[in-house]
Amino acid sequence: MKKVFVFLAGILLFTSCEKDPDMSELDSDFTVYTQYDEAANFASASTYYLPDSILTTGSGMKAVYWKDDNAQSLLAQVASEMALRGYVRTEEKAEADLGLQLTYVESTTQVSGWVGGSGWGWDSWWYPGFWGPYYGMGWSYGFPVSYSYSTGSMVMEMVDLRNTPADTTEQVQLPVIWQAVSSGLLSGNAHLNLTLVGRAIDQAFTQSSYIKKD
Repeated sequence: MKKVFVFLAGILLFTSCEKDPDMSELDSDFTVYTQYDEAANFASASTYYLPDSILTTGSGMKAVYWKDDNAQSLLAQVASEMALRGYVRTEEKAEADLGLQLTYVESTTQVSGWVGGSGWGWDSWWYPGFWGPYYGMGWSYGFPVSYSYSTGSMVMEMVDLRNTPADTTEQVQLPVIWQAVSSGLLSGNAHLNLTLVGRAIDQAFTQSSYIKKD
């Protein structure tokens, strides 16, 4: 029976409550945030388990497992980072000291409004008199504006499996000892988006030098 070590509801809440970004202040890379349990002993672990898919969402908030070549390239990148730190990947969760779960969520925000009209005010691009004396107080042209932007969020969570009970039917809350959350704007180019996610994964591990074996 598969276990999913992720707090998907929290991620969805994070993306849904996020304020509209200031487009002028965003760069091309994802913002990466990492945190860890200072009491965790990363150095004493030797093996880890990483599923062969990335958890995401489908229609109706149904969990879907992303398994195509793009997903495999991201998983291979994580495996490479773990290998560089001295950990060995195992095919069996029961043999692993650590467990890693990746979750990816995309969301699209639609923004609609009205630009222009009334001659002045917050919704007017031009101040009264901009066009000269004949276009002062009286003009009232305006038009609707609509645009959308998409964001992607990659979440990586590491749990300590060394205290998993022998009875696999027993439910237990496993401690999350490391979490990396990265989020940013997506483009219309799938290859570029994949590159951005890959760079975010690299940055997450760069920020986490404490993840290493003795």
